[in-house]
Formats: sequence, structure tokens, C-alpha cells
Amino acid sequence: MLEKIAKKMMELGFTQYEARAYISLLQNYPATRYEISKRSGVPRSAIYDVINRLEKFGAVNAISSKPEKYAPLPPEQFIELLENRYKSKIRDFFESISDIQVDLEMENLWNISGYQNMILKAREMINKARDEIYLSAWNREVEELASELRKAERRGVKVVVFSFTKIPSIGKVFSYELSESELEKVWDHKIILVRDREELLMGEANRHYPRKVAWTHNKAIVMIAANHIVLDITLYGLRAGVDVSDVVIESHPGELELLGNLLREKFSLSPVLKPEKERLDN
Repeated sequence: MLEKIAKKMMELGFTQYEARAYISLLQNYPATRYEISKRSGVPRSAIYDVINRLEKFGAVNAISSKPEKYAPLPPEQFIELLENRYKSKIRDFFESISDIQVDLEMENLWNISGYQNMILKAREMINKARDEIYLSAWNREVEELASELRKAERRGVKVVVFSFTKIPSIGKVFSYELSESELEKVWDHKIILVRDREELLMGEANRHYPRKVAWTHNKAIVMIAANHIVLDITLYGLRAGVDVSDVVIESHPGELELLGNLLREKFSLSPVLKPEKERLDN
């Protein structure tokens, strides 16, 4: 447990020794440098500099001088301190980099490497959604994104989820409810996420090997991916006898009605393409 906490602290930019020293103080304080070194496993030769850095950052504070003892900043205040520090640094960095003239084509196809980076990007996209989210994924990835999807739904965003596996009930769900473990024997996890018909994340969702996932704002690619999800849902509807008309995507209002009329005119003898009223009358 303590090693896990130390690793999380190291991910925030602290060294292993700094993480151990701070956690040791949380468990036993106040304490001298010698006591911190003994309890945390930080070498005595390094403990002086480690405590100085933590004190300079504001994570620990000297509370007596003879002998000098230290107490940790409480976790809640430590988190608040970190948030304020990083927000300030990010703001300063943004102000600095904004002076550079950059002309990047956002419609290019970008690669995102690694499972956690993929999940972070997916969460970011869902949180930005204004109108609709179309997601095709397996249960593991849907569970990872469940909190953000539910928040989006509460904001009034249309959430449509397709899966071959059994998934939580979030938004409009179309699922074959197959066993994820059985499918893993023959398929790799995949994800397709379309936000507001503007942004796409698509690729293999591999937790164990760092795969590259595509991310783009290219409108043509975004719509191809969105229609791929709709096609899967349409096939599901045909197989399961479920009405999926309210999830079909139209780039322009009335285009599907026009296409239907043209197809019925071209294949006038086909019973499948007859208007619904005619089929019922027959």
C-alpha cells in the first residue's frame, strides 16, 4: 500500500526518497531527520537534502529547533498546494508558448501511444461533448469511461454505446452481451469514440502492450467511423429485431429519406424497400 502511494507521488514529480520521507512523516510525526531516515529507508547521507527540498516545496515544516523536528503538511492541504502550483506553472507555460506562431493542421491523423493515454484522451473528449457521443467498445473500456459518460448524459448529451460484450446501461445501449473473456480468445479489444461528429479516437485498446491509437478532427474520417458504429448498430437491430432509427446519423436533414426514395424507385419490386405502410397492408 505504502509503495503504491509512493509511486503515485513520484508520478507527480517527487523523487523516491522524497516520497518515502513524506509518507514516513505522515505515519510518525514530529520526527528528526535521523528518525525519518531510519523509518523511511532514506540513507542518512541523503536525508538532509531530501528534507530541505520538501521543506522548500512546503510539504514539511520544522516545528522545533533543539533537536530539529519536522511535521508533514496534511494530505488535503498538500493536494491543494500541488493543484495551485501546477495550475500556476501550466498558466505560465501557456502564456509563454502562446507567443510562438504555430500553424498546425488539426485535421491530420495523430497517434496516441499507451493504454492510459488513450483512456485520458477518451475522457477528455467525453467531457468536451456538447451534443452527442457515439462509442463502440468492450466492457473494460466502457467501465473505464462510465463516470464521464454518465456525467455527459446528465448534461443532456446524447450517448449511444455499441458493444459485442455485456456493458453497463448508459445512454442508448446496443449490446450482444457476449462474454468478454471468450471474445478475448479470438479478438483484441477495440475502441471507436466519436464526439459531436467533430473528433475521433479509434484503435486497439491493449492494456498490456503500448499500441498507437488514432486521433483526428478530419471530418471525412470522423464520419466514416461514426457510420461504422451505426452500421454495427443497424445489423444488431436487424438480428435482434430492435428499432434503431433514433441513432442513425444524418449529415444533412432529410438525406436518408431522399436516399430511401431513390432506392425504392431503383428497386421497386423489392419488398424490403417498400414503405412501411405498404408492407403492413400486405
